[in-house]
Amino acid sequence: MLVYGKVFSVSPKNRTFKIMYKNRIYTLYLATKAFRDYGPYFYDGPYVVVRVEKTPRLIKNTLCYDIRKFVKIKNYTFRKDQILFDIGIVRKEVRDFVNKQENKIFIDLEFSLPPNFSSVRYYAEIVQYGIIVENKEGEIIFEDSSLVKPLKPTSLNNRTLKFLSRKFEDFNDACSYIEFYQLLERLIEEYDAKIFAWGRNDLFTMEKSFSINHLSKLDIRDRYINLMNVIKTFSNTKLDLGLFNTYEEYTGTEAKKQAHDALEDAYMAREIFNMFKEKVNKYFSR
Repeated sequence: MLVYGKVFSVSPKNRTFKIMYKNRIYTLYLATKAFRDYGPYFYDGPYVVVRVEKTPRLIKNTLCYDIRKFVKIKNYTFRKDQILFDIGIVRKEVRDFVNKQENKIFIDLEFSLPPNFSSVRYYAEIVQYGIIVENKEGEIIFEDSSLVKPLKPTSLNNRTLKFLSRKFEDFNDACSYIEFYQLLERLIEEYDAKIFAWGRNDLFTMEKSFSINHLSKLDIRDRYINLMNVIKTFSNTKLDLGLFNTYEEYTGTEAKKQAHDALEDAYMAREIFNMFKEKVNKYFSR
């Protein structure tokens, strides 16, 4: 249901704000992260356009409508209208971003898990990588995958091996961490590309791995792109999206059972990016 009106009351404690729509007061409720993202806009009493659930629910003795999506937030001023948020503008920015990408690095990492009943603070280590490099024509110009020997022997515990469906002996031929590090360093220097991955865990674990292995930080934070977040932004949703669920939705086919294989997941992320790019351009050609 679409409602719109000027914000005249805000309650940060309850994460709600009120508008008048068609001579009726609507109390609109946001989840914690959504209020953190959009809440600062409300205090100047802007005009909002939002989609809400059709049926209200009782929250702290007040009937509230859950917000599904923000469409527009703007302030009316004496001189001009100030656009604070407009999903149409946001979608154009996403379109421009995906279309301007040339070389792209798609990466997926598998991490170690803490051993059972461990009371010691644990840091996950990279135990497998899958990397695909695609040029601006959409052709694969490099791909590689390997198991990675972790620094700490305890990282190859039963939980980790079971998660990966691997045996300890499988890591006899695994590459060292420094080999993975040097490969990533070379790809960044050679292709100067954005690094696309699903979610932010790969970024955090890579950055931590540099310090664990006492190596200089590589230039990844500014070039790292959370593909899931790009799709969420265009779709105007706050719900986290699963890699496999998104692949199934985009392809209309059922993905095979997840095997926790890094190269397979990197391929899946690449396919999703290209299908998403096609979807975005079709949206604007209507």
